Amino acid sequence: MERSQRAGAWYLTAVGLALCLIAALFLWLMGRSYLRAREMTQWPQVPCLILRSEVAERRIAENVAPDYRFAVLYRYGFAGRDFESDRWSLRGSMPRSEASAVEELVQQYPVGSTQTCWVNPKQPEIALLKLDSRAAGYSLWFPGLFFLGGLGMMIGAWKKSSAS
Repeated sequence: MERSQRAGAWYLTAVGLALCLIAALFLWLMGRSYLRAREMTQWPQVPCLILRSEVAERRIAENVAPDYRFAVLYRYGFAGRDFESDRWSLRGSMPRSEASAVEELVQQYPVGSTQTCWVNPKQPEIALLKLDSRAAGYSLWFPGLFFLGGLGMMIGAWKKSSAS
């Protein structure tokens, strides 16, 4: 094998390895997100009473437009104890640039209404009104393509140079 061919094979190996590592990181993160969301569907559902439901305005600086979030507080019972939670979802309420988008949630969860919440049986102080999406699991094929592409790049680089 010629020296320049070997150098090219090492270069393609480095690029392929980088692709594999980055793809593996995304596969791990997305897989973990999917498994967590799938586990949440097994959490017990209990009724909860909405104590506070409002639009919370947050401004990070005087000259920056505010963002709006859904602020909620609810009470629920689990395993013979009463708990309170302010979590809409595991990651919290997404900030919105328009208060009207958050108003819809305030109307969906009015004060005094009884809703269904999901309680983490391992940590009953954690309850959610909205479960995480399992969409990450349906998208695992995309970083998988990059992982396979990186492997193919490395294999092809050495096959090509050993054939010469």
